[in-house]
Parts: sequence; C-alpha cells; structure tokens
Amino acid sequence: MAVKLDLPLDSLGVLLISFVTGYLSTSTTSGKILSRIPLGVLLSISCAITGFSLLAYAFSSYWILVIIASFFLGAGGGAIDTSINTFAASRFSPSVVNWLHAFYGVGATAGPVIVTWMLSNRKEWYDGYILVGITQISLAVLFLTTLNYWKVSPDSKDSTVPGSFRDAVRVPLFWVTLSIFFIYTGLEMGVGQWIFTILTESRGVAVKEAGLWTSSYYGSLTIGRILFGFILTRVPVSRVLAWAFSGILVGTILLMIPQATYLTWMGIMIIGLSNAPVFPCLISMTPKQVGEKQAANVIGFQISAALVGGALLPAFGGLLTGFFSWEIIPAMFFIEAIVLLLLHLVARKRRLLPDA
Repeated sequence: MAVKLDLPLDSLGVLLISFVTGYLSTSTTSGKILSRIPLGVLLSISCAITGFSLLAYAFSSYWILVIIASFFLGAGGGAIDTSINTFAASRFSPSVVNWLHAFYGVGATAGPVIVTWMLSNRKEWYDGYILVGITQISLAVLFLTTLNYWKVSPDSKDSTVPGSFRDAVRVPLFWVTLSIFFIYTGLEMGVGQWIFTILTESRGVAVKEAGLWTSSYYGSLTIGRILFGFILTRVPVSRVLAWAFSGILVGTILLMIPQATYLTWMGIMIIGLSNAPVFPCLISMTPKQVGEKQAANVIGFQISAALVGGALLPAFGGLLTGFFSWEIIPAMFFIEAIVLLLLHLVARKRRLLPDA
C-alpha cells in the first residue's frame, strides 16, 4: 500500500489514529445507537460500511480517501463489537459468550494464514482486502435477511430504554470494570506483540522456535475459551475469574525467569490459558451487574477501554525498553497481573461480581 500511494511506512500511524477515532466514536455511544436503530439493522449497516471501507483500501489511489475509509472501518468495527457483545451478554450464558470469543480467535488466526496463502500464490496484497470486503458485504446481506433473530431483548421488541451516560458513570463498579478491561487487554495484547521480540532479542531463542511459541500463546487463548465454555456450565463465573487472575499472575512470574527456557514456555501457555475466560466472562456478567438499561452503555465503555489499553500499554512497554533492557516488559506484565488480581478482589469484596 505504501508503494502504491508513494508514502513512507510510518504513515501507518495516521491510519491507526483514524481507525481508533472511528472505533471509539461508535463503541462509546453504542447504547444511544441501539436505542434508535434495531440491532439487526445496525449489524447490517456496520458490515456494509466495513466491507466498502476495505474495498476502498484495495482500490483507492488517493491517500485522503484511505484515511477516511480507515475511520469508517473503525466505526463499523466498533459498532459490530459492542452490539454483538451486548446481544450475546443479554441473551446467552457465559459458556456461549466464551465460545463466541473463541471464534474471534479462530478468525484472528485464519486471517494472516489466508493472506499468506494468497501472497505465496502470486496474488497481490489488495486481494486480501477484496476477499474480506466481499465477505463483510455478504454478512450485511445475511443480517438484513435475518432481522427478526437479532434482538437484544428476548421479547418480540427491543423496548428497553437505555439509561443515560451520567447514570452509567454512577454505577458502583463502573471505574473498577473499566480499569480491569484497560489493564487486561493491554496485558493480553502486550504478550502477543512482544513475546517474539523478547525471546529472540533478549533470550537467544531461534526465530523459528520463537514463532512457534508465539503461535502457542494465541492457540492456548483460543483453546482455553473453548474449554472454559464447558467448565462454566459447572463452575460459577466468579470462581473461574479468580482462577484466571491467579493463573495470569503465576504465568507472569514464570515469564520473568530468563535462564530457564522451559519455564518461559510454561509461563506463556499459562498466561494464554488464564487469559482465555477473562474478557468473555466480564462481558457476560455486565447485564446482571448494571441492569439491562445500562448494559449497552457500559459494554460500550468496557470495549472502548479495552481498545485503548490494548494500544497504550504495549506501546508504553516499548518505550520503557529505551531506558531498560527487554526484560522490563515481562516485569511490566507481572505488575499488571498484580493490579488485575487486586481489582478483582476489590470487586468481589464489594459484591460487584455475581456468583453465577
């Protein structure tokens, strides 16, 4: 894309800013949007917007149009993420929400594989955008033809009037849960983004082996969500989260031991498996914690906090390596794990987390 538009590679930063701005514009206002547009219609419009934005990536020869397309790609993505999660949290059990997020992992894994296959078979970079863009537009048609199935409320009509933003901010657990989403997603994405570099640059692990270890992290995250979907049919959500946050702490401790590579691998796997149920379980509990009227608003803020944390905390870790060694990043993961466990204990003590 940089060659086609005759731009430096660091121009990617502009696209990321545009994307994040678009994403936050819809994720933070999802409650208001859903009060005016039925869920099925919103999903159809959002998929169409993301599809045409991806096609603009592929075909546009003008940088300004690509920037605009990036904004709408983010806006469509933010609307899809928040509305689907609101729908799932309101209608399904924590087990089903875990499986939903497991398929997110499947898609995130399949995307690079598909593009790599296309490039290895003499396709152009933009063919990947065309394929995914057409898929998104097809999903828009699918949502449009199944409107009656997509309702936040199990009643025939989504008649629940959402609460105001002011009321959402006053919910007792609001800032606690936003902090958990911010730090958790920063840790989850930070491990995925930095572990390869830590292994190769600081611990002398071969590139091929480091790549396999990085893949095992994402694989354990996806497999963990499938497994915890079954576990949650028998074990309360609050207990699963206690296991998860404790496991994350144990995994980060193992990751901080640079001398023993097998402990590093165990730490990576434990972090991946422990991370697995956190995001979907927290999302699934939100309607019970805040009530149906505030669910869409709060979930929107939760996902927005997750996006910001996933962007800022890994970037902050990268900045720290300019003053310290690469080993400062595992230490940062350890600190984040402690804070997550403490926040979880605060929520439990104040009875902000339901037992089921």
